[in-house]
Amino acid sequence: MADRLKNKVALITGGGTGIGKAIAIIFAREGAKVAVSGRTASTLTETVAHIIDEGNDAIYIQGDVSIAADADRMVEDTVAKFGKLDVLVNNAGVRASILTVLELTEDEWQRTFDIDAKGTWLCSKAAIPEMQKAGGGSIIMISSNCAYIGLRKQGAYNAAKAAQELLMKCMALDFAPDKIRVNSICPAWVRTEMNREQLAEMEANPDQEFPPGFKYTDVVDLHPIGRIGEPEDVAWAAVYFASDESTWATGSSLALDGGYTCQ
Repeated sequence: MADRLKNKVALITGGGTGIGKAIAIIFAREGAKVAVSGRTASTLTETVAHIIDEGNDAIYIQGDVSIAADADRMVEDTVAKFGKLDVLVNNAGVRASILTVLELTEDEWQRTFDIDAKGTWLCSKAAIPEMQKAGGGSIIMISSNCAYIGLRKQGAYNAAKAAQELLMKCMALDFAPDKIRVNSICPAWVRTEMNREQLAEMEANPDQEFPPGFKYTDVVDLHPIGRIGEPEDVAWAAVYFASDESTWATGSSLALDGGYTCQ
């Protein structure tokens, strides 16, 4: 086991699948005690079992980040188990259907903002007092390059991620005196449960166009590095922001996108 996160306690929202699961597993391997939260108990127990099988320490807390009482309980249960909270990873997220704002329902728009923006605020609000008690900490937003670009039929998701990005920068200023660092990671296409079925269908039909009007080869070509990202790519970046290696980094957005936004 490595020790870049030795003696740190981390809470990872959306920790049952995809990027959140990869972050939880790699954080634990790097020495952190880990709490994972999410809405689905079965996936959370799988993540925790994986971590414990590797000889590391983890718990899960079922809950919805968009509900204030659940966000508070996630932090409370983490501190009750491990004694403190050093790192919060705001990873939980949803993507609205690929539709124009004329076609989206109000419920779908609201749900996207409730999870991607409001959930980030509620979990951070619950975590910051514990980090103040601990003398500092790190809050990491798993955002998206969509926060910085326009895309057809993705108004709700891109707007919610843009809100998350500006919240990160404001929080970085507000809590710098408390030695609480707030940063974000902005991936492009990553092979996760959110888009796994879509990618599988595109790979199986490489010559067929899919909404919003591109083929699988087009998706790969968006990334000059020549491939779609994997959850572990994001997890290692999160290790940096969680570790003491990044004590001078706050208010930063890391474009982790295979060169997508360089074009």
